[in-house]
Amino acid sequence: MMVNYSQEYDEPIDPKNLKNCKACGLYLNQYPIFDQKNKASVFWVGLSAVQFTKEEEKLPLSPFTKSGELISQIEQNFKNEILFYKTNLVKCLPLKNNKIRYPLKHEMDKCYPNFSDELNSFNPSIVFLLGKQVSQYVLSKFSITDISLNNNFNYHSILLGSTLFIPIHHPSFILIYKRRHINKYITGISEYLKKISSLEFEFEKI
Repeated sequence: MMVNYSQEYDEPIDPKNLKNCKACGLYLNQYPIFDQKNKASVFWVGLSAVQFTKEEEKLPLSPFTKSGELISQIEQNFKNEILFYKTNLVKCLPLKNNKIRYPLKHEMDKCYPNFSDELNSFNPSIVFLLGKQVSQYVLSKFSITDISLNNNFNYHSILLGSTLFIPIHHPSFILIYKRRHINKYITGISEYLKKISSLEFEFEKI
C-alpha cells in the first residue's frame, strides 16, 4: 500500500510557528516544545514532552535526558552526513497530580496536525517511531494496525509516500529492560542510517 501525505505549500511551514498552540489544555502545564532546526532528513518521534526547569535547554528528546543521550550517541557517527530532527507526538507536558503521565488519545488527536505539519514541511527520508504507543498511533493514520517490535532489533520499515517509517523500541525501554542488548539496538538503527548516508536506499513496500 502506497500512501502519500505530502502537500504543496507556497512557503515551507516553520514548526516553530506552532509554539503557541492551545488546541488542548496541556499548554497550561508547559508550552509546546519544538526542535530548532529548519531542515532534516531523519526524524526521531517520541511520545510527549518532559518537564523542564527554567535553566534547562528546552528541546524534544534533549541530550540531557537519558533517552536523548542514547539517541545522540547513535547520531554521533552520522553527524557529518545526516541532519536529524527530534520531535514528540504530543508537544506539551501531560500531568496528573503534578506527575508526568501518558497522554490521552484525544490529546494525541489534538496535537497530530502539528506533527503532520512537521512531516509536510521537512519531508524526511526516515521517521523513527519511538515505542509501540507512538508507532501504533501514527501508523493507524495510514490504516496500518499490525505493529510489532521484535527483540532481535532487526527493525522493519514501511514506505509511505517517499518516507520510510520505522517503529523501534523507545530508548528508555532499552535503558531499563534491555541494557545488555544496547549495542544490538544501536546497530539495528544504524543500518538504516548507513543507507541514508551512502545514498543506497532500498524501500520496503507494503
